[in-house]
Amino acid sequence: MPPTPEQAGKASAAATSVLLCAALLAGCDGSGEGSRGSAPTPADPLSLQLTVEGDGQVSSSPRTRDCFGACTLDFAAGTRPTLLAVPARGGRFAGWGGACADETTSVCTPAGSGSLRVTARFEPVPAEAADWYEGDLHTHSDHSSDGSLPRQTFDDRAPGNMPITDILRLAGNLGADFLPITDHRTYDQHYDPQWTSDTVLLIPGEEANGRPHATVHGAVDMIDQNAALEGAPGSRVVQESIWLAHSQGAVWVSAHPDRDSVDSDGDPLSRADAVGVDLVEIWNRAENPEAEIDYAENRWNAGWRFGVAGASDNHFKELWALGGTPLRPATATLAPVLNERAVLDSLRSGSTIVYSNGPTTPRVKLEADFDGDGVFEAVAGQERLVPGGTAGRLRARVEGGLGSRLLIFAAPGRSAGPIASIALAGAPGGDEHEIEVVTPEDPGWYRAELRSIGLAEPASLLTGVLLGPYNLENLFQELLAQLRAATSPIFVSAAPVAPVGDFLPPADAGQDDGAEYALGAPGEFAGFPDAAVDAGVLHVVGEVHDAQATRVQYLARSADGRWLPPLTLSDSNSARFPKVAARDGRIVVAWQDERAGQIPRRPAVWLRVSDDGGLSFGPEIAVRGTEGRAMHPELALAADGAAHLVWQEITAGAPFDVWYTTLDADGVVAEAVNLSRAGKDIDPGSPLDARSARYPASVWPAIALDAAGPVVAWQDNRFDLDPLWTGGAGYGEGTSPDDWQIAVLRPGLDAAPVFLGDSDAADRHPDVIIDGAGRTHVVWDSKALLAAGANLRILAAVRAPTAADFSSAQAVAETPAASARRPRLGLDGQGSARLNWFDSRSADWRWRVMHAAYDGAQWGAGSLLDGPGVNTWPVPAGPFTVFASTRHAQRLQRDRTQQVFAIAGASPVARAATPLTRRLAPMPPEHADPDDCAHPIPGPIPATSGVHTR
Repeated sequence: MPPTPEQAGKASAAATSVLLCAALLAGCDGSGEGSRGSAPTPADPLSLQLTVEGDGQVSSSPRTRDCFGACTLDFAAGTRPTLLAVPARGGRFAGWGGACADETTSVCTPAGSGSLRVTARFEPVPAEAADWYEGDLHTHSDHSSDGSLPRQTFDDRAPGNMPITDILRLAGNLGADFLPITDHRTYDQHYDPQWTSDTVLLIPGEEANGRPHATVHGAVDMIDQNAALEGAPGSRVVQESIWLAHSQGAVWVSAHPDRDSVDSDGDPLSRADAVGVDLVEIWNRAENPEAEIDYAENRWNAGWRFGVAGASDNHFKELWALGGTPLRPATATLAPVLNERAVLDSLRSGSTIVYSNGPTTPRVKLEADFDGDGVFEAVAGQERLVPGGTAGRLRARVEGGLGSRLLIFAAPGRSAGPIASIALAGAPGGDEHEIEVVTPEDPGWYRAELRSIGLAEPASLLTGVLLGPYNLENLFQELLAQLRAATSPIFVSAAPVAPVGDFLPPADAGQDDGAEYALGAPGEFAGFPDAAVDAGVLHVVGEVHDAQATRVQYLARSADGRWLPPLTLSDSNSARFPKVAARDGRIVVAWQDERAGQIPRRPAVWLRVSDDGGLSFGPEIAVRGTEGRAMHPELALAADGAAHLVWQEITAGAPFDVWYTTLDADGVVAEAVNLSRAGKDIDPGSPLDARSARYPASVWPAIALDAAGPVVAWQDNRFDLDPLWTGGAGYGEGTSPDDWQIAVLRPGLDAAPVFLGDSDAADRHPDVIIDGAGRTHVVWDSKALLAAGANLRILAAVRAPTAADFSSAQAVAETPAASARRPRLGLDGQGSARLNWFDSRSADWRWRVMHAAYDGAQWGAGSLLDGPGVNTWPVPAGPFTVFASTRHAQRLQRDRTQQVFAIAGASPVARAATPLTRRLAPMPPEHADPDDCAHPIPGPIPATSGVHTR
């Protein structure tokens, strides 16, 4: 029998304590409650014949390989390994067998030598109860370059009339549970003091990319689309953007595919072959839903697996009185709770339905039973692996169906007609209909629609005619059979399905880089790692996700290569973005957290301290309480044990600023100081112009220490003509993105920040460090002021110990045909500066980690760490490189596996950074981004049967 939660918790804590003693302190006596705590060290070599039953992973300490099935793990004489069992998404550890049969926790240290057999068993857990939550995945404010009608009408020179507050007030009145504001190619709306709500769960959002547009939900900053490469298909830059979004745990939704993803004949463009799309808009109010449904069926038939989305694509307040509001249509998603992670997780799973959301709107839900037990466990958006010819039942549940017709479609879709067409009576408790099916031999799917005459909801018909590209044929369709609601498909196949296309991403060409697994479960997200080294011990933190929570975990690797099991530092379900600092046995971890819930969004900064090298941590400490948002903490440790912290913070009527405080060795938090407010020009603006407010933002801080005190860097847009906006009344278009620059300040010593960067570039995401020779290094990523289709590069500046000014910025390992992201600095064992980032130069399209070293005069040419998977968010720490990787993912779609890994020393597959051989090309027509409101609309995609890729 598997251990009870209480037994598992107690035993896991005991096992962790024993391992920490053994791995980190070496002087402990080995006593403890772990059942294998006193096993002798084997004198002979040890070979473990390991079998994994069910879905999970077993990793050893010291690391050899990660096992998912049947593996042999060999250890030299004198090595006493420890095994860690990690259940996959939707599962739990059910116990050990063989040489570990007596162990009751997920950690086992087998006793003996020679050849031993060990079994790790995993089992699924019952699905949690869930409910449907409603939102709109595509809406705009005046932070978009075309965010309101007056601006579109008068060449962006008129005042704006679409402030965020009006959208959120209306969304709350309409009953929205969640809402992202998806402004075009910008993240600045989240830095607006108006981005707050007491009634609606706000989720970060953006309408990203030049072409094709996509709404991205849950990213931490703007998704900058790379420049196209000459000779590369259009799918490459889209694939890079999808992988960039997924590296942050975000959701990718293809917007209005009838406009962006097909040619004038209705055939998919090469960009449509990008893999990993989570949802596709089948009902964008400003476009043609009939063509969008045909596009989705085409892709499903070709092996793509994604759910459906509805989108108001709201730009015009003038249409609100006619029914053209946000949430029309609406997207509802099935989630266990209403918080950001649960909603994003459900959206990424494709568990969605869409509906027109008028006062008489019907809704439909689809379920299926393929094992004959009478339980309809499959819901819309899910995949079910069943043999062809399996008998099953579909169940459609309809609310408010009077006057509507229920249509059930199976692959290939509408070209074959519905497999069921039922006129609904509108029963008081709703209509429920079951349909018997037999699964096809080839991969297939089932979905449901509701339709009725157009006059059933005149406002919806009217706004569709006004906004949509309807010709007479489409208008006739709307009058006779208006779309009212639709579900995502339930997919069926004997095995997981891969897409079939001409422009798919290449096979993974990564090589074994010797990286060691650190954090994360199969099928789940782990990312945003940070790391520090103290006395040869590597301390790692990361953010881990499950279906409804984000948590912060810590673990350490001893100097001899042993890892302890991860420790969750907070019981909260909203802990994010951890940072760690270590010095002289003192470990401090900081993160942001939303303990009081997420409506309204009120993240605060928390931390925990260990004074015994990570053996134990003290209680959680709230650094600062605020009625705003305190986010993205960074920290450094001084020789006296004091932790120096910075973060970004916003409150009502104020901009985002960078704040600084200290936590002394006795646990006392000093009064926080605003480092960035001085010199800002702040203006609340006029109610007659939504773009007239001025709130320059200071965000993404970084901190370093030397004997003279801290050095803090951040990105700042105070010198932009119209901070957070893409233009202004009277003069029209402005910068997009903003003129962000890098501010550097020594608190208490400098009268004002020094600013690095150029006015013709967006300089963002800085890091700072002081090397052993006293030089201050600042690095950041930089791009031209182009909203999409421009590559980023890494820039670096250095200030000598006695110099007043920084050097001119140096481009590090630049190649114009690659785009570089998120630089991080560290020190090697001799105190010299190291630099990691990730970029797009690999031939197989995957983001990979780059490394460069400072030679005392300049940064070296750099090297590519060409390991397998999509490898992102690296951080150097002493001789280690810690990063997030998808290398254990089994599929390019519908497998969100991302875990944290560490490379000890030089990677065996590091190679000199060489430029890509293909030249940077002008953006071809299919990537061009003309005026969003003035572009040709392709005709409907012809109905399809089977695979249709071109």
